[in-house]
Order: sequence, then C-alpha cells, then structure tokens
Amino acid sequence: MNHAVSYDDIHEALLKSDLSGSASELHGVLSGMLCMDVSMDTGPWLSDFFGPELGQMGTDCQEKLHRLFHQTHRQLVDFDFSFEPLLPDDEAPLQGRALALSDWCHGFLQGLGYSGPSSAWPGACSEILQDFLEIVRLDATVSGDTDEGALTELSDYVSVGVQVIRSELENPTSTQQH
Repeated sequence: MNHAVSYDDIHEALLKSDLSGSASELHGVLSGMLCMDVSMDTGPWLSDFFGPELGQMGTDCQEKLHRLFHQTHRQLVDFDFSFEPLLPDDEAPLQGRALALSDWCHGFLQGLGYSGPSSAWPGACSEILQDFLEIVRLDATVSGDTDEGALTELSDYVSVGVQVIRSELENPTSTQQH
C-alpha cells in the first residue's frame, strides 16, 4: 500500500501512541525544517517535536511518520507545486479545519526556528512569514460559505507560500547565510 499519508492517518497514529501535538502542527514543523535543510533526516524532526515522548512511539506510528517525512520531502524537492499542508479533509467541521491551519502555520514557523537562525529572509519570505504569523492568530470561530471560501484561499496561499519560501531559501538572491 503506497497511498499518500493523510491527516487522519497521522492523527490516529498519534492518538494510538498517546503522543501530544496535532497532526497539522507536526507536519508544519517538518515542512519548516525541510525548507531550511532539505538534506536532514527524520531524527531531528521527531526528537525536536516529541522530545522525551519519542520513546513511547509505536511501530505503526513510526512507519506512518517516516512515510509522511518522505512524502513531504518529495513534494518540496520536486518544486511541482504538489505540496499541501496536512489538514483535515473538507468534510471536517470548518472550525476544526481553521484551527488545524493555524496549528500548521505555528508548526511551520517553529520548524524554521528550530532549523537555524536567520535575521534577513530573501525575496518574498519576510512577507509570507508575516502572513503565516497572522494565520496563527486566526479566529477559529468561523462559519458559513464566506468563511469556507476564505479558508480555502488561505490554505491555497499557504501551499504556494511554502513553495516560494523553499525556492527562495534554496536560491537566495543575497549572499547572507541562514
């Protein structure tokens, strides 16, 4: 079975292993760390996110997280705009999806911080990261078609924004290091 790892797959694996954190935040951390260092392996990501809880991770959870790592790595390296944040599907309640997007952005910003210090971001990165910070502050009390459309737009923006950040960090226009 070689299907894409879903939000539900990771959410259930975390619950079964009694691990804290959300599937979206976990994927955000991974995505941020990979944007900073595409050559990293799963060890730093898992130990940074789970800390001492890492020892209680079940085999099934480990397998799913390794698959998620490789899936995300492939999406970011291919630059084919196939990358998507790991979020609940469209049938999930709108409020839960909004909270998951906020968690994902929080994790992404955290992942960039854990991967290395940077005081000057190349190109459009600063603006995108500031937008992600605003999404973290998103009011999760959403409802209706207007909010549904807005959430879809934000999610699409995050998908493209991550690809832009990844591209800018791989090919910075300045000589500053990150």
